[in-house]
Amino acid sequence: MTRLAFWTMALALAWAPLAASANSPVKIEWKTLLPKLEPLKDPLSTLTQDQRFDLETIAWVRQLSDEDRKLPVNKQGIDDAAEFERKFAKAGIDIDKLLNAYSVWLAKIEKRKNIVDRGLDGKSVKLAGYLLPLAFSEEGNTDFLLVPYVGACIHVPPPPPNQIVFVKLKKKYLVSELYTPVFVSGVIRTEATNKALNLVDGSSKIAIGYHMDGEAVLPYKN
Repeated sequence: MTRLAFWTMALALAWAPLAASANSPVKIEWKTLLPKLEPLKDPLSTLTQDQRFDLETIAWVRQLSDEDRKLPVNKQGIDDAAEFERKFAKAGIDIDKLLNAYSVWLAKIEKRKNIVDRGLDGKSVKLAGYLLPLAFSEEGNTDFLLVPYVGACIHVPPPPPNQIVFVKLKKKYLVSELYTPVFVSGVIRTEATNKALNLVDGSSKIAIGYHMDGEAVLPYKN
């Protein structure tokens, strides 16, 4: 072997572990999937807890229909709301302005649920979560939802799109129960889509913010 060939081989061997490390999946958490944005200030943050409850009563009464206002069961709430409005006016608090600001704040929060971190596109990652097959099969499945908590999408409302990952596996994976805790590794992409989750009592459309080409599924271990 020539000296040049020797050093070429030596350099290749030296760089091999680094190359493998560079391609190995990076462990991320669910908060990593959230957009990196400045936090929104709650317009009700200056109110006391009692004032927040009072404002909630006022908002509830204001949306009552004329027919609902006539119902005896609502009389106490209507009387309370009138008293609360007088208290806010005495304190110099503009209820209309406050409720409008709160409505705008809620709309911004709802919009943020669809925002993903595009910096993750094409990254090889490893994420722990609960596997939920889109449809059950005794032979296993390739299509799953990866969700951050038990009950998501079935027993409770689904998480926001930026907290759901659609996992497409190369090979079928058999789960013995719903919400199997696992680590999934693969290449992640920011891809907004909707998937049909087939349930016992029908099908439900789930909005999803991320897609992962799953390379491996391993049982979750702390």
